[in-house]
Amino acid sequence: MRVGIVGGGQLGWMTVLEGRKLGFEFLVLEEKPDSPACKVADACFSYDKVDEFLRWCHVVTFEFEHIPDYILEKVYPVALPSVEVLELKKSRIKEKSFYKRMGYPVPSFRIAQGKELPSLLRDVCLPVVVKRDVMGYDGKGQYVVNHPQDAQVIATSYPHEWFLVEDWVDFAMEFSIIGVRDKSGRVLLYPPTVNFHQQGILLYNKTTSLEVKEAQDILHHLMEDLGIVGVLAVEFFYTKDGKVLINEMAPRVHNTGHYTLDGCYTSQFENLVRAVTGLPLGSTSLKCPAGMVNILGLGLEDLDLHFLLSVEGAKLYWYSKSKKPRRKMGHINVVGRTEEEVEYKINRLLEMYHVLEEK
Repeated sequence: MRVGIVGGGQLGWMTVLEGRKLGFEFLVLEEKPDSPACKVADACFSYDKVDEFLRWCHVVTFEFEHIPDYILEKVYPVALPSVEVLELKKSRIKEKSFYKRMGYPVPSFRIAQGKELPSLLRDVCLPVVVKRDVMGYDGKGQYVVNHPQDAQVIATSYPHEWFLVEDWVDFAMEFSIIGVRDKSGRVLLYPPTVNFHQQGILLYNKTTSLEVKEAQDILHHLMEDLGIVGVLAVEFFYTKDGKVLINEMAPRVHNTGHYTLDGCYTSQFENLVRAVTGLPLGSTSLKCPAGMVNILGLGLEDLDLHFLLSVEGAKLYWYSKSKKPRRKMGHINVVGRTEEEVEYKINRLLEMYHVLEEK
């Protein structure tokens, strides 16, 4: 069986490497032939070769959402999860409006064009988070507005674009849960992780034994409502007054689930392949407490591999991408006997960033 993946980034790279254990071939649709997934796939096709790509694929899945509409139209008949789910995710306004319409808990929000923001925010309790409707990820297209005049810069730059304006959430923690659903409707959930961001990008996360049944129920129902076949990740806020709110979803494998490669019996990447090819889902249970540290904007030459790999249970995943500021270049998974041990190891790895920042 041949599995197609739209997108050639590190999520596709890990999906190919994990899926090879099951004996499948992998084809990637990607404009950049030097992308991580193209380096390990059986073949890589550019967008103008999408018809040839589809002739070879039995099923197609995705590793990111921002895909041209004409590509989605082409892959529609063999796509899992469905193209409708991808189209919902491509728009922050459509995504949040869907949650509200279906009765899921979300922060209060408004919708406005860029040119309307200065007048709108004069009558709103600040701060708020202003998000571009399209092409937003890793903190991009997202602005915290503390004063009405701050909105003028956005209005001048994007007068005719649409924006989601969300009330500021005073949260105690950010956490996420990843679920997988197969063709028969069976759902399995991975353990939750507490997530810590830096300038809008995930810096590290760790598994937690905290009880989050409300969020687990939300994810289970959301997968049913969307008819997901594959993986769905949902990021949540847990507010200081005890409420669970949906921040956003990703209908694909997700950065917050990298720990599953070493901490769970079956990784999110292998379970994605199992789900879309009709195989039984693997156990999502935790083998031991685990966590992950993203390597942002650093080259391999910047890292002290002796220090990094001296941390017991640390495992490096390097994506072999060209170095750019704040870019996800790789990640380090850690495991331990207790959550406290994992936290200690993550803190040791974070020292690496402090040393490099001082140079």
